[in-house]
Amino acid sequence: MSSNILEELEKYKQSYYSENKKNLIFKKDQKMEVASKIASEFNVDELLKKTVFIIPGTNKMYVDYLVFKLYAHPTNYLRFVEYTQSLIPDCIRKYGTFECHVNLSTFTVSAAERYKEIVEIFNVVGLQNDTDYSIQLTHLYVYNTPSSIDHISKIIFRLIEPALRDKIVLYSKAESVLLNPLPK
Repeated sequence: MSSNILEELEKYKQSYYSENKKNLIFKKDQKMEVASKIASEFNVDELLKKTVFIIPGTNKMYVDYLVFKLYAHPTNYLRFVEYTQSLIPDCIRKYGTFECHVNLSTFTVSAAERYKEIVEIFNVVGLQNDTDYSIQLTHLYVYNTPSSIDHISKIIFRLIEPALRDKIVLYSKAESVLLNPLPK
């Protein structure tokens, strides 16, 4: 897998759409089909590492929707949740707390509908494992917040417990350029 995974995944996606006309309606099913094909063609463990990671030397977990959306499919949601939750304990052991930084560039209302199941899975897995990471979470920073955040919050934020909602900090696209926590 190349060092620029986004490029490689985008090429694969474009190849798919050149062979299969891109739907103007009923896009959800086609996007899920592309994601399923990518997940079967690429090493999902490597994709997870490019999607969610701890920024070295910090207590900051970074989640990149730009990578996630290319392979996320109901067949790998649980794997994504388990991988993400596996990173948190080490961060808490080292720093006592953790921050979560999420890049939502290109996220839409239809994406919120498409992926709301994964938020529910996070809640269920957390309850099953008796983990309440929201206590050690200091903030959940969301970058490149879509202009349609009001509609999205009605779909997603209602699934998130109130204590966690109070820790969410939203940044517009313009603010995100200045505040990106990834090293340049």
